[in-house]
Amino acid sequence: MKKLLLATAMSSSLTQDSIYLLFRIHVGLSIALGAGWSKLVNLSATTEWDKLLTHPNTLGAPDWFVQQVANLGFTFPSPYLWAALAVWGEFMGGLLVAAGLFTRLAAAQLAMQFLVLAFFWYEKPEFLLGMYYQQLLFWAFVLLSSLGGGRFSLDNWLGKRRPLVVAGSWKAGALTAVLSCLTLVCAQAQRLTEPNAVTRADLQPLLQPGWQGTLTYRDYQNQQLVTLPTQLNVVGSTPQELTLNYTYLEPSGKTVKGIDHLRVQGAGSQLSWDGLVMQVQSKQQLPQRTLRLVLVGEEQDDNRPATIRRTVLLAERQYSVRKEVRFQGDTTFLLRNEYQFQR
Repeated sequence: MKKLLLATAMSSSLTQDSIYLLFRIHVGLSIALGAGWSKLVNLSATTEWDKLLTHPNTLGAPDWFVQQVANLGFTFPSPYLWAALAVWGEFMGGLLVAAGLFTRLAAAQLAMQFLVLAFFWYEKPEFLLGMYYQQLLFWAFVLLSSLGGGRFSLDNWLGKRRPLVVAGSWKAGALTAVLSCLTLVCAQAQRLTEPNAVTRADLQPLLQPGWQGTLTYRDYQNQQLVTLPTQLNVVGSTPQELTLNYTYLEPSGKTVKGIDHLRVQGAGSQLSWDGLVMQVQSKQQLPQRTLRLVLVGEEQDDNRPATIRRTVLLAERQYSVRKEVRFQGDTTFLLRNEYQFQR
């Protein structure tokens, strides 16, 4: 166990070992502070030194990162758990790499994280030939997990300066490669078996301000479609509930307010929409990081029993909801209303 945790490879050149030390410190601290700690304290830039030094009571994975994790398919048992593990893994793993303590173990878990980022999160991954920093960091951590902390590391000092030869370090590198491949396979399998479960993280983009758009609805009196300019402001009422506040501008110039309440329930298999419990019929990730949900429920519409279907498209800057109604005895759905927003 000691060899596994503290083993390190050294060259015969102090110059090479010194350069490797600078490389290890740079990679470790840049990940610990720029990626891990910046997420924990919700930095907008790594130059906000006041937040880097102290920012009490706010340590935790930010909502936007939880959304990214959920979009990658890591939803069981919770995207919040995976997001927290990833953020603390970046922060603590980066510090351990910089210090040269348990370097191979810390670098191996970071290599697995950046494997996912480089080949799943990145929009157009290119193995080996792709020039983007996620893949560069992946290979950097593969290298660190293979060589360990080097001559100038706590691993070497704790190991009583009994270095393993470079030739023996292939085992750690091979282990990292195997673990990375397993992570790749598990992530793919999770995507294929992911249930149609909605999480609060899926709806997180709605909380961004500045939604402007329209409401188009069917007037049942004359069957005409009416379009009203509409503004949307969304508030997170509870950890599982969102309140959608609408402001409509009528043709007369009068403004009217409206509210919808959305609540995730049934472990994400159901969504309560203003009191109507709707089943999640399908959940898809479309191009441009757009989430598509199809929800189905039963209620009265125009005082008649009907099946309600809502089709939701949600991205960072686009949101639409198409509500369709199929009355009892009918075979086709009729457009009831449609919201379309951009910001």
